[in-house]
Amino acid sequence: MRRGVIATAGLLSVALFSAWGQDYALGTNKVAVLTLNDVTERALRSNRQLQIERVNPEIARLTLQASRGIYDPIFTSLAQTESTSDTGGFDPANFSNDAVFEAESEVMTGGLIGYLPTGLTYTLGGNYAHSEGTRNFLNFDSYRAGASITAQQPLLRDFWIDQPRWTIQVNKRNLKISELGVQFVAMSIISLTQQGYYDLAFAWDNHRIYRELLETRSEFLKGIRRQIELGMVTALEEKLAQSQEATVQTDLVAARNAIGLASNNLRNLIGTEGSQWTQETLAPADLLLAVPQTIDRQASWSTGLRRRPDLLQLAMNLENADLTVRYRKNQLFPLLNVIGSYGLKGSDALQAFPPDKPKADFSLAWRQIESQSAPNSVIGLLFSMPLTRTTERANYKMSKELRKQAELLLRQKEELILREISDAADVAQFSFERFEAARNAAQFADQALEAEGQKLRGGTGSIFLVLQAQSGKASAKVSELTARRDYNKALAALYFAEGTLLERCGVKLEFK
Repeated sequence: MRRGVIATAGLLSVALFSAWGQDYALGTNKVAVLTLNDVTERALRSNRQLQIERVNPEIARLTLQASRGIYDPIFTSLAQTESTSDTGGFDPANFSNDAVFEAESEVMTGGLIGYLPTGLTYTLGGNYAHSEGTRNFLNFDSYRAGASITAQQPLLRDFWIDQPRWTIQVNKRNLKISELGVQFVAMSIISLTQQGYYDLAFAWDNHRIYRELLETRSEFLKGIRRQIELGMVTALEEKLAQSQEATVQTDLVAARNAIGLASNNLRNLIGTEGSQWTQETLAPADLLLAVPQTIDRQASWSTGLRRRPDLLQLAMNLENADLTVRYRKNQLFPLLNVIGSYGLKGSDALQAFPPDKPKADFSLAWRQIESQSAPNSVIGLLFSMPLTRTTERANYKMSKELRKQAELLLRQKEELILREISDAADVAQFSFERFEAARNAAQFADQALEAEGQKLRGGTGSIFLVLQAQSGKASAKVSELTARRDYNKALAALYFAEGTLLERCGVKLEFK
């Protein structure tokens, strides 16, 4: 409702701001008129800080994807030819190593090595070898083949959680944390952009007030000079009016400079590229209104504790700390793994006296594997434990301290958010009350100026009091304008503090 009122009023003010732009620029600068929706959309699209923050979720997503690669099976293979020979001789360490041989071999091995989410590791393998040559002056030919599977499953340490599972869970939350970071930065940028827009609107209105005051002073000075020509007032009154006109001209220059600074600030917030920084000055299309809003402090507190992205980030950090404590506790247990393997092999080998060359048959070796005539199986337990577990105990204690710290950081942020919401609600409420009082003061100042003008025209007033009333009217208008700006900025700060700013602006951030 509030934004609709502002937008409707803004359409009626475009021509007025164009006229202000001509007066501000003195014929040298162009003026670009923007609505609040315009600057919000441009900030979301082009603000550099937000663009930088948007990269973090993609980095976190790729980090999560990389951590899941631990479960990708690894295929390995090796193919080689070997040429070996031995002259034989007596070996007291190995009485069977007395053969004289020469051999040419073709060897191939291959298999899969993998890891499962239960912590189980497995290896699937196969091998093939073909050799021919001479041994103890006999020619030989042989084939050998085999296949096996080996698995190892933790029963204590690394059973309900291990490092890969811990890393994946942490990275899942880190992805959500990075997305919440984008939301928080987007909220911050929108809040700063809105406040910068209100500052720009204030600067233009402030400039208009002093421009109107200067016009009033100039017309008043002309009237005094006509009265001097008629002998009704002295030249001293002219000097007083000239002094007051010069003072307003000084204030007008300062107001013009404030427009330039506010325009530059907003231009930076909406992400204007360096090549597009021109002499063009920004102007608001929406009038700076003070639309009353219902402020429910209790509801804002509840909303803030439920929706603030930076608070949700700390809550996820606490969940990560809980997971780390769980992982470190599991590492206190000894390593107790059950191991099992099963393998099959087959071979065929022939020898003959020279010059005969025997030919072995690979199919015979393969049929031995198919018939499982030479199986090999193993089952056992692997036990390992550091005697003092110094590292494991220290890591577990440290994880509990880090978890305590994460919880304290979360509680601290909750308290800061409650304070932030309370302060913003107070400022908004008091700014609106100040606006109403300033509006009444401006009306009274206008009436006082009218009364002093009538007295002067009736011959009972003084030029000094009229000039003073003119300054009082301008000052009262500036005070009213300041209160309107502060009220709108306080509302933007309140909506940011309670975490509803994106929703109120109709912004929905999407991630892959």
